[in-house]
Amino acid sequence: MPTFDNPVEDAMEASAALRGLAHATRTFDNPAETYPVLGELLAGVRSLRQVLDQLAAAHINARSRAHTDAGSQPAGATAALAAADELHQAGTLLDTVHDRVDAAMSQSGRIAWHPAPEPLDTTGATRTTVQAGELRLTVWPDVPLGEHQRYAYHIENPATGQSVDGRDLFTGTGAPVSPERALRELAVFLSAAGDARQFAIENPGQHTDNDGAFPDWVADAARQHPDTLIELIDHDPDIAERTSRRWVSVVFLQGDEADQVLDIIDRDGADAAIEHLSGYDFGEETTQAALENGYVYDQPPTGALDRTATGDVYTLTYSPFLGHVSLLRTHDAVPDPALLNSDTTAPTPAPARRTVERAPVRAGRAKATDWFARRPGASASHGRGLAL
Repeated sequence: MPTFDNPVEDAMEASAALRGLAHATRTFDNPAETYPVLGELLAGVRSLRQVLDQLAAAHINARSRAHTDAGSQPAGATAALAAADELHQAGTLLDTVHDRVDAAMSQSGRIAWHPAPEPLDTTGATRTTVQAGELRLTVWPDVPLGEHQRYAYHIENPATGQSVDGRDLFTGTGAPVSPERALRELAVFLSAAGDARQFAIENPGQHTDNDGAFPDWVADAARQHPDTLIELIDHDPDIAERTSRRWVSVVFLQGDEADQVLDIIDRDGADAAIEHLSGYDFGEETTQAALENGYVYDQPPTGALDRTATGDVYTLTYSPFLGHVSLLRTHDAVPDPALLNSDTTAPTPAPARRTVERAPVRAGRAKATDWFARRPGASASHGRGLAL
């Protein structure tokens, strides 16, 4: 209990209380409790500001009694004034802390925290397990998050007993994918983590976007056994279906125009974005322009962070992280007339692939990779004589 008249004892009690608070706030079972904690901290910051001012005043008022260990009173008085000045500056800095905590509390007060979702009952879920080097990978279907399909996963090193679980293996907004495809996606992320770990070892002090995606022991295992992950990535269960068709690029957008489409996806869903982008499709003219420019693919080009959705004869690929959007169409398909040349902001007929770039890229995103550049997945031939 505070004494209100013994500064030493009350300082010791305040220090112990802050240590207890630091321990207690390591986890919050109920995130709504963060708001009252912020309120108490705000009051504490105000009191600490007052304490600093009063400590500074005590040094100034009693400077005539200040001496150094050698007995010098002038030097002791100078030290007392210097201490008071530092305390005043600390109090000024606390004004900024007070304003920041106050702003955080204001934003926190706008949040309506919902109950935590019930843990997924995985007892009846079909699990698929493979061994990739030292790692044992297991995936199973998880409940969708909104329109986004996802898998849960368990990564284990049987030799050490280490393991990690996750529920953030998102597999698109269309129909649920096969476990083999989910394993392939997981292998892509693990391979990226292994590359990032290798880069960090070879370049001390430098970091990449994939640092920290998995624990170090997972990244190390992925780095040491890249071939096993490549085998999983190359094993595409849908390759037989996709090699029977080819895709032409309708449009590829970056920058502001991509941001507009990403906003449509966030607000109205992928189907609305497909309908919007289909306005860039001019049927046979788009197909012929794609053939002339070589924008014909055995499969839709996608990056590790891309998401995909399908609608009618179109495939939409997009990345909120990298800030690009593209629409492809099967070359020999006829789009739904209701979609073809739908009302959109598309320009008059132009080349099948329209790329829009700007700098800087949308805030929070790295500059997008051009997945429609010449890649092994693209058809090697050009011109109207391309054999399909």
